[in-house]
Amino acid sequence: MTQRTYSLIFRGDLVAGYTAGDVKANMARLFKSGPQGVEKLFSGRPLILRKGLSRAQAEQFQATLAKIGAEVTLRDESGSETARTTMEQKSAVEPESQGPRVPTWTLAPMEGNLIKDHERERSQPVEVSVAHITLRAAEGPLLDKGERPEPVPVPLNIPQWTLD
Repeated sequence: MTQRTYSLIFRGDLVAGYTAGDVKANMARLFKSGPQGVEKLFSGRPLILRKGLSRAQAEQFQATLAKIGAEVTLRDESGSETARTTMEQKSAVEPESQGPRVPTWTLAPMEGNLIKDHERERSQPVEVSVAHITLRAAEGPLLDKGERPEPVPVPLNIPQWTLD
């Protein structure tokens, strides 16, 4: 009988209590890679970090990555997935009398933009002329004499009365 082999899958999930910046820095040191290389690991898509590992090797890598804040999944390469993450391994095994185990769902961390740069709409900047605007102290009327409309005189009918 051949020995089962496992793959180590990373989706960008973080262990609770770690920040994305810390985990990225730790992974860069662990993998001896630059920031751009580690940034590719946090795309949100599942990536195989290592494959062809024995169960013991896979669990050792999983524990090492959990110590630096990265949550990974082990997958049996024969086809059946063992979706046991580091957080699930810490919890005690539930008795079968409690019914089937409900999977815990997590969200991949939001790192960067959901829309790629080439998918964004490009807009042209609008230039507004402000040459006609001036600033001065607020004293007197706000408008200069030339900026105010001249009042139109109202004709008045004044009766001519004589007093005797």
